[in-house]
Amino acid sequence: MNNLPSPVRALLQLLRGLPPNPPLTKDDQRALLELSDRTHCTLYWADHKIACPTLERNAERRRRLWTTYEEAASVLAARGIDFVLLKGFTHEVDSGIDPVRRYQSDLDLLCLPEDLARARNALIETGYGEHGPAELSDHHARPLVKPFTWRWRGDYFDPGLPVSIELHYALWNFGRDRIPVPPLREFWGRRTTLSVQGGSVPCLAETDRLAFAAVHVLRHILRNNASPSHTFELACALNLRNRDAAFWRTWTQTYEPSFRALQAVAFQFAYAWFGCRLSDVVERECRALPESARAWFQTHALAPLANLIEPNKDIVWLHMALLPTFAARFAVGARKLIPVHLPRGNGDSSSYAAHLLRRSRYHAVALARTFLRRTPAASSTASQTSD
Repeated sequence: MNNLPSPVRALLQLLRGLPPNPPLTKDDQRALLELSDRTHCTLYWADHKIACPTLERNAERRRRLWTTYEEAASVLAARGIDFVLLKGFTHEVDSGIDPVRRYQSDLDLLCLPEDLARARNALIETGYGEHGPAELSDHHARPLVKPFTWRWRGDYFDPGLPVSIELHYALWNFGRDRIPVPPLREFWGRRTTLSVQGGSVPCLAETDRLAFAAVHVLRHILRNNASPSHTFELACALNLRNRDAAFWRTWTQTYEPSFRALQAVAFQFAYAWFGCRLSDVVERECRALPESARAWFQTHALAPLANLIEPNKDIVWLHMALLPTFAARFAVGARKLIPVHLPRGNGDSSSYAAHLLRRSRYHAVALARTFLRRTPAASSTASQTSD
């Protein structure tokens, strides 16, 4: 942890319930608050004096989220379109987190692929419109949002931020990550409802919610976009179920070993970052991970967090350690180490040029650090993942 940039180290300590050590300078304190707000972690650690104004803004945003959800659910139900809510309010229940301290930016609704167009059209008829020039993810269509005049003012917890709806049609993208997961219809067949604030919310089954939370955390980490808030929530969920033998028995019986192992990688991150309690079942799954993956965690477990401030691509070695074939490793390694696709623009040539310059600098610095900081353990990891 001592090798982490000061703001990242302090944020990790605060989320663990510890005071920053060593104490922060004023510059580091400002950097910590900016990082904590940007990653939506502030409400999880800040005392009442710091958090109170943000709590009030977050409460207002939560009311707007519920209003938007109820409207969308009503519209889809009227058209006979089934859906489940991903993340969001279900994470609060599964992690035991106080809802007033959890930030949520949008609503994620999962539909069957054949229902996606109908769901989209139903919401558009209600006044929603597609936002942005292109899809922001390979798991959902372009965000849908009602017309707004809001502008960014530097407040990550601004309650006026438009509430968007993202219609998902997949839980994972094999084509990009080259790691297989069970088909969507297996999850869909187990869907259920969850009582949240007196209402019934359609959602994935209990074990599937944890599984999706795990692969969601892992997907962001593998794509060099780690979310400490989501990983913190996963750690809280693991703490909550630490001694729930019935839950882990169902979890073991539900998933094949390969999918349990994939989740175990995310669980290992939650443990490495936040020291959460792991059940005996999860500990066994973590010990059963490939030797190359376990070697990577010994030296690079905190690298995705460091990447929030100091670019690196250390995660590429773990990703390749999880892939079964040379072809998959070559495709992922080449794409991650030397990106060949230009970042998407927003139509503004000057801002796009600046964005392109930033991304180019990021990849250059990250690539240099990745190779310069490789340790013998990292080299061993890479060698074990080659044919």
